[in-house]
Amino acid sequence: MTDMKAEIERFAAALAAVARQLEDLGAQLQGKERADLAAIAEEAERMERQAEETRASLREAQAHLEKGAEGRAKLLEAEEQWRKAERDFQLVKDLYDVVRGDNRHKISFERYLLVEFLDRILSAANLRLRTISGGQFYLVRSDRREKHGKQSGLGLDVFDNYTGQLRDVKTLSGGEKFNASLCLALGMADVIQAYEGGVSLETMFIDEGFGSLDEESLSKAVDTLVQLQQTGRMIGIISHVQELKQAIPAVLEVKKSADGCSYTKFRIG
Repeated sequence: MTDMKAEIERFAAALAAVARQLEDLGAQLQGKERADLAAIAEEAERMERQAEETRASLREAQAHLEKGAEGRAKLLEAEEQWRKAERDFQLVKDLYDVVRGDNRHKISFERYLLVEFLDRILSAANLRLRTISGGQFYLVRSDRREKHGKQSGLGLDVFDNYTGQLRDVKTLSGGEKFNASLCLALGMADVIQAYEGGVSLETMFIDEGFGSLDEESLSKAVDTLVQLQQTGRMIGIISHVQELKQAIPAVLEVKKSADGCSYTKFRIG
């Protein structure tokens, strides 16, 4: 009985405590509105949807970023290929410019090779020209720039030892030009034969030009041809100059008859 009474007292005390707490909570909730749980739940759902959309946008942005990085890598690779192609093109262009003579010297690769041959021909030609001209002239390749964009390197000048001046070959007289041309032709023949396996020029014909020579120049030109003939070459001269008949041991005369026909006659000695 005593135990039950004590239990009732404890219960009454607890009940009083709960009542006081309810009063306190009621005081605290005085003027407060009840929360709209449905609205809160709806807002929570909206925020969840927004968060999902944000996550989707983030995933899309990451995908674009990865594609952008891949595209940038391809772009850098393409740029490097373009730069390499540009370098290769420049090398080919530089080579092409050299070959076609688009340089400050205006000399193409082909002409450069011709210049090398011309220098050798001039060396051989000058050996005879000094003798024929009495030491007055020797030929020089000109390095002067041609006008109007023309290629250079194959022009000729002549050095006159009597005046000590270098001048254009165009200033030579008719006889002097013939001697220079004759020596150039013989020099070219020498250079061609000098190359291993080169063509052997055993026969040469010279057509006209002797009429422009004075007696001394004619004599020197004939002496040069006779010396050349003594090396084993056969030299033929086509000319109307009467003085050559006495200088040439073997002559083939071509004469025209009254009926319009021509006949030939050999004269030896």
